[in-house]
Amino acid sequence: MITRTAPAARWLEALPLGNGRIGAMAWGDPAAARFGLNESTLWSGTPGVDAGRRTGADVAAAARAESRRLWAAGDVPGAEQALGALGASWGQAYQPVGDLHVEVPGAVPGPRELDLDARLHRVRTAGGDHLSAVSAADEVLLHAVPLAAGDVLRVRLESPQHEEHRSEREDGLDVILRVPSDAPPGHAPGAPGLAWGEDASRAAVAVRWRREGERALLVCAIATSWRGLGERPDRPPTEVLAEAAATAEAALARGEEELLARHASTPGEDAFALRLPGAALLEEVVAYGRYLLHACSRPGLPPANLQGLWNAEVRAPWSSNYTTNINLEMNHWAAGTAHVPAAAAALEEYTALLRRTGRDTARRLYGAGGWTVHHNSDPWGYSDPVDGETRWAIWPMGGLWLELQLEDLARFTGLPAAEVAAQRMPALREAAAFALDLLHPTDGDRLVTVPSTSPENQWRTPEGTAVALTEGSGMDRWLVRGVLSSLLAAAEVTGAAEDDLLARARAALPRVDGPRIGPDGRLQEWHADLEEPEPHHRHVSHLAPVYPGTEALAPGIEEAATASLLARGDEATGWSLAWKACLWARLHRPDKVEDLLTLFVRPAETADGERSGLYPNLFSAHPPFQMDANFGIVAAVAECLLQSHRGEIELLPAVPPLLASGSVRGLRARPGVAVDLDWAGGEPTRLVLRALGAGAAGEHRVRWGGRTLPVDLPADGAPVAPDLVGR
Repeated sequence: MITRTAPAARWLEALPLGNGRIGAMAWGDPAAARFGLNESTLWSGTPGVDAGRRTGADVAAAARAESRRLWAAGDVPGAEQALGALGASWGQAYQPVGDLHVEVPGAVPGPRELDLDARLHRVRTAGGDHLSAVSAADEVLLHAVPLAAGDVLRVRLESPQHEEHRSEREDGLDVILRVPSDAPPGHAPGAPGLAWGEDASRAAVAVRWRREGERALLVCAIATSWRGLGERPDRPPTEVLAEAAATAEAALARGEEELLARHASTPGEDAFALRLPGAALLEEVVAYGRYLLHACSRPGLPPANLQGLWNAEVRAPWSSNYTTNINLEMNHWAAGTAHVPAAAAALEEYTALLRRTGRDTARRLYGAGGWTVHHNSDPWGYSDPVDGETRWAIWPMGGLWLELQLEDLARFTGLPAAEVAAQRMPALREAAAFALDLLHPTDGDRLVTVPSTSPENQWRTPEGTAVALTEGSGMDRWLVRGVLSSLLAAAEVTGAAEDDLLARARAALPRVDGPRIGPDGRLQEWHADLEEPEPHHRHVSHLAPVYPGTEALAPGIEEAATASLLARGDEATGWSLAWKACLWARLHRPDKVEDLLTLFVRPAETADGERSGLYPNLFSAHPPFQMDANFGIVAAVAECLLQSHRGEIELLPAVPPLLASGSVRGLRARPGVAVDLDWAGGEPTRLVLRALGAGAAGEHRVRWGGRTLPVDLPADGAPVAPDLVGR
């Protein structure tokens, strides 16, 4: 439950509602209610809007060859500049619908709350409760309020989009909006302004209201010209408006009581509850993060973007789209451990789109098989590098990371290993095909990725120039080895016949280095031990083998990762704090986890400006606002309470004093085990395990501290509560 004593005075004080498609930021003034509206499928541009700007195969081949020549000659800045020819365009931007205003004469502000379990916003007033929800059952924002006799609602819609149609009457409002046909990001070098051509998405907003005795009910439906991921959004505006109007009228006819009952009874995620008696704010933040992920992701629609579902700006920071070098993956780290399968399904469907569009990019830019996506994308399937600096633009490994993310999420389903492997094999084959074609020989028998960068970071040449280009960065090595290993493991489980691709993967894997320890005792990020212009850089990509990686680590790697994290320091952007907390949890350092959690929950706004932390509505600050950290911190706390990547179920592996006692219901362990856990003083006091499917049935080793306990789980999903106290 998120509670506030007064209405919001600005967007970052409003509280979010969502059903995976429609988002609404509730400001909470009962006399002048305001809802910032979003719809997950409303984006600028269309598929192929960038086609005329894409780099051709001949230009790309020449750029790669020139880059290799300059690299071999020792001219790293020149080699990097040559690769800039690969990126010539940009992804599109997530768009706001506008603001819906509902005025209720005479209403006096009172305390407000966001009930996370009921998915309901409530303002308590002397005249009665003002209730708001975004219903998945009826696909509307509903707003029900007390209304004195003789009074009427006053309703208006304001939007930054181009208005093509508006009709108003006493009890209804219809609006058709057109969004930009092309929206270059504000940070793009020399980016042109917004384009407002006719070839663009439309949104129709239909608002209906009526009196019901001493109360009034308002519903708002939103429809768009969306036809699906990667499809041209060309539904006729009249059809879109007719759909929105029919949805609103059907919902209004049900009345307040039935709408609320249908909203409450809509199947949601399985129960999840965390209780932390010594850390009330952190308990709230974790529940909030899981609520947000559930509220902004569902199958058939774009997954949670950089701002989840909620965005007020036509040109939002970083276009509020998908950054695949950390943010999209972090959005879904908790989908397994905290069990949000709808989000995992949405990510799978989105990745399927990128596989389709990324095949052309792989062939055209790298002469490679399989598929690729770079650091930035959108629901139209943009997969080229963007026009920008090499340190973030030229990173062709997004496809490999997404496949490893999906590979891990599949381990939480409880499905038999052979079934999971059979499902994942085709995708793993494509990812491996691209990885193999990106590998080049170096230092005798070793293979490295070319081109390669370590996301958004740089190193300094002996001449003092900051550059990003490398060969076989630490993160690349983890990704390539992870994909090749997963493919070969799946082939073994399924009994797949040996073919050329499997043979190439088998031959290449031992020639790709795993994590390397540099002369200074830290994990090596680059091709060599190099000077860092920014030692405290926010990205810790070279530590990914520790987290989110799940493979066994060679001796000394954890110690080197510890040295790397200590050198990086604690202060960072919001999402980086969450990643570091996950890493420290994997390294069994509760003291450092506590340091990061303390930074995470501090106020983001200070007298000196903004920093990482939380805004008044608990959205996380990069700064500015980004939703990835709200999701990432759920994964971090889950990792403190339960780890299962080592082939066993480990309880309380990194519990700091802040989390010394508590209880959790609904955690998930690999390979699909539901876990309920109580603990006190850092020791487990009650444990209930349940297999979620045949693949999770059988004997599991449960470990905590220096103790282990075998637990046999039946295939029928019956709960098992082993005796912990007597052990």
